[in-house]
Amino acid sequence: MVLCPDHMNEAAPMPQPYFNVPNLETAGTAYVACLTNQVDIRGLAMLSHMKFYLLWLLMGLLTGIGLMTINNIGSDARAIWHHYDDSASSEFIQERQLMHVQMLSFMSFCGRLTSGIGSDIIVRKLRMSRFWCLFISSTIFLLAQVCGTQIDNPHALGFLSGLTGLAYGFLFGVYPALVAETFGVNGLSQNWGSMTLAPIVFGNVFNLVYGQIYDRHSIILPDGQRDCKDGLYCYRNAYFVTLGASLVGVGISLWSIHHDWIAKLKKHKERDRAREA
Repeated sequence: MVLCPDHMNEAAPMPQPYFNVPNLETAGTAYVACLTNQVDIRGLAMLSHMKFYLLWLLMGLLTGIGLMTINNIGSDARAIWHHYDDSASSEFIQERQLMHVQMLSFMSFCGRLTSGIGSDIIVRKLRMSRFWCLFISSTIFLLAQVCGTQIDNPHALGFLSGLTGLAYGFLFGVYPALVAETFGVNGLSQNWGSMTLAPIVFGNVFNLVYGQIYDRHSIILPDGQRDCKDGLYCYRNAYFVTLGASLVGVGISLWSIHHDWIAKLKKHKERDRAREA
């Protein structure tokens, strides 16, 4: 009987005692068999698995939260600067807006780099669930939304853009690995494509919420552009909405970690019974 180890995606070679086989040659054959006998769920078959809905919902919530700030950080900066210093020129405000876009991009890069390395450490070294990375991303998003509801000084607005970029990059750095781990690598391109439909839905929803709230506090200038003089209150309620969504994301992440832990315990018990048999 061949008993495959739990972490087949580890880089280190599997020693013979990892398998319930008599010799090293057979162990090598068993190792290849385990690698080629991975889960393979793709397309419509994912709809019968609860984890698909959890991953899709979490992907949508978190990316939607991030996209709201990414698409509207320029409006945030303009509203706060107009309220903080009405003498600020358009050129100056545009420079501040560009700075926040650059900060979002740089912190997203840092998040992707960190999560790629960090998720492997969590799984291979610490033997913990990769869903912990989603919990970290959700928590950072939560902190960013708190900043969005409280920061009324434009000099501190970098905390909002920086944390959002970090969380967004951290999310996208680990999510393909989660999808591959859950549904298999053979159909990854198709499955990942299905997951990336979620940001389209939730991104539009949160952006519509932001737009409606911002429009209520703004006036239309003669050139057709909207201008808001209320500062933080131009968009604050939108961040209260995403704050609630972040709390839901943290809750789903923790539930997924617990569910993953229960599934591994069940797997270990089945393995022990198979070895005793």
